Amino acid sequence: MKCVLSLLLLIPFLAGAAPKNIIVMIPDGTGHASLTAARHVKGEPLTLDTAIYGVIETRSADNSVTDSAAAATAMACGERTYNGAVGVNSKRIPLRSISEWAKAEGKSVGIVTTDAITGATPGGFSAHVVSRSNASEILEQQIASGFDVFLGGGAKTLTDPLKQFMREKGYTLVTTKTEMQQADGKIFGLFSPGIMTAKVTLRDGKGSTEPTLPEMAAKALDVLTSNPNGFFLMIEGAQVDKGNHESDLPWATFELLEFDTVVKQILDWASAHPDTIVLIAPDHETGGLTLLNEPYEGARQKAICSVTDKGVGKPGDYFVHYSTTWHTGVDVFLAGNNPTCKPTRNCDMIGALAELSAETLPELQGKTIKEQGVYWLETADGKRLRAQRDAIFVKPTGKWYQR
Repeated sequence: MKCVLSLLLLIPFLAGAAPKNIIVMIPDGTGHASLTAARHVKGEPLTLDTAIYGVIETRSADNSVTDSAAAATAMACGERTYNGAVGVNSKRIPLRSISEWAKAEGKSVGIVTTDAITGATPGGFSAHVVSRSNASEILEQQIASGFDVFLGGGAKTLTDPLKQFMREKGYTLVTTKTEMQQADGKIFGLFSPGIMTAKVTLRDGKGSTEPTLPEMAAKALDVLTSNPNGFFLMIEGAQVDKGNHESDLPWATFELLEFDTVVKQILDWASAHPDTIVLIAPDHETGGLTLLNEPYEGARQKAICSVTDKGVGKPGDYFVHYSTTWHTGVDVFLAGNNPTCKPTRNCDMIGALAELSAETLPELQGKTIKEQGVYWLETADGKRLRAQRDAIFVKPTGKWYQR
């Protein structure tokens, strides 16, 4: 069932129209206890504390506990789907994303993450596959999208044919911070084989050629703001989730503190550009983190000190208990620069941001041909469309869709 926010939730300063610039920020796997831990380490309120004004329900179509793929699809496309789905609904039909809407409106589009660029969250905003494990298809579709900026990890998925395709689509491939900062025009940044280096690791003084999340966000703004029609930008702080999956609070906490730095960076930028709306919400909570004042079933003391001493201990630290290594179904916070933009479910976000509703991509007809491992659609007028590059091919159903 499609779930779309009532059109009565208009953005006042936009007089019923979509904003010129839309920025969605996702601290993956962040719950309220993660905010408490980060606040404890920082020793003062977070920037997020000044921006939180609501909560979001996170479930997927087939489970009370969502995964990141279903959550990103709901957030980007306006319809809940099954866990593992990327940009497709429960019937495996591709859904138009807010990113694709923005591009069709003449806006620039950027996707920034500390995960692999083919990860579930960036994938949900830029691709259409039946399983989040289809990394090569996600990357091929991302290149085909023509979006202006992709920045993250995931270089291990990039093959020589995909490098050539990237060049054909006009991207500059960058693999280091220096290359990113020097690049002009459309940029595709792949800075690590998989996920990017965790901040807690870099606390040991180990150097890195990778850009930080604030540096990637700044570069994305630099590229996207050259378009007078505005832009859509998704920024994911992916590794709060990674740390909480590993029951590693230092990992999660230092990632959240860096994400909070980017929140300030983006909110400051938006305050100088009042035709910009910023919406911030986790896709779900991870780990079932609980902070206690006494030991509980082996809970660690000194919340911010891991067994490898990569954290920072503080007087009065909590005892830490993770109830799971997976996600939980609790509501997560909603934040941003416009409290009247108030979706209550993850699938309500596109309605709140741009008055959009869930919409499937148009189906294409023709004959499917497979040549040397590549699928093509031969249309009635003799055109040949290549799977994932010229059109979306859903292999399990054998159906084609116009991107």
